[in-house]
Amino acid sequence: MNKLEFLSTMEKELKKRNVTDIEDIIEDYREYFDQHIALGQKEEDIASFIGDIKSIIEDYVIVDQRNHKKWFELVTVSVIALPLLIMSYGFLIVTAASALAFWAIAIYYIFNVSSFSFMPVIPLIPKIFYILSSLSASALMFSFSIRYYGMLNSMTKQYIVKQTIRIGDFVIPKIYQNIFKISLISFMILFVVTFIVSVISAGTIQYWHEWQWFS
Repeated sequence: MNKLEFLSTMEKELKKRNVTDIEDIIEDYREYFDQHIALGQKEEDIASFIGDIKSIIEDYVIVDQRNHKKWFELVTVSVIALPLLIMSYGFLIVTAASALAFWAIAIYYIFNVSSFSFMPVIPLIPKIFYILSSLSASALMFSFSIRYYGMLNSMTKQYIVKQTIRIGDFVIPKIYQNIFKISLISFMILFVVTFIVSVISAGTIQYWHEWQWFS
């Protein structure tokens, strides 16, 4: 697909989806093409690098409020856009790793994996709630990672074309919205219940001392 075909297709799809500021969007991509053509790149290679038009359009579409999440507005210039992206992807790795860590904790207590001697000992009844809390925390961090990746994906596409990024609107599949809401509520409830059960089971509010976690 050459420059003219790419821009014409994008403009047609933007109009079809009732996107606002179409002229500004097309102008951004036209400038991107012109800059890279001047560097000797082929139009077809530039279009291929930018990516699938339908996927790009989704970032601009005005969607139903239920599927359209708006965190906050922030415009960054090229000087800090790339460092911000790099740091943001680092945080994404941390959140994804946290989801795996909570899942691993739940598996440890379910199967009593003896090789992890550094894990604290928990009596049977409280252990059940710690397992449930860990599973809900894992689901929460997983769904948060998906939401966060949606924002980063939008930011990255903007940086590729404009060398600036605008954090704001991005589309999140409804299933991940539901997982996030359910896991967040579940974790908050289980966190409180787990604390109460631990206190009752140990007979003291400092149950970690009673169970000798740090001895």
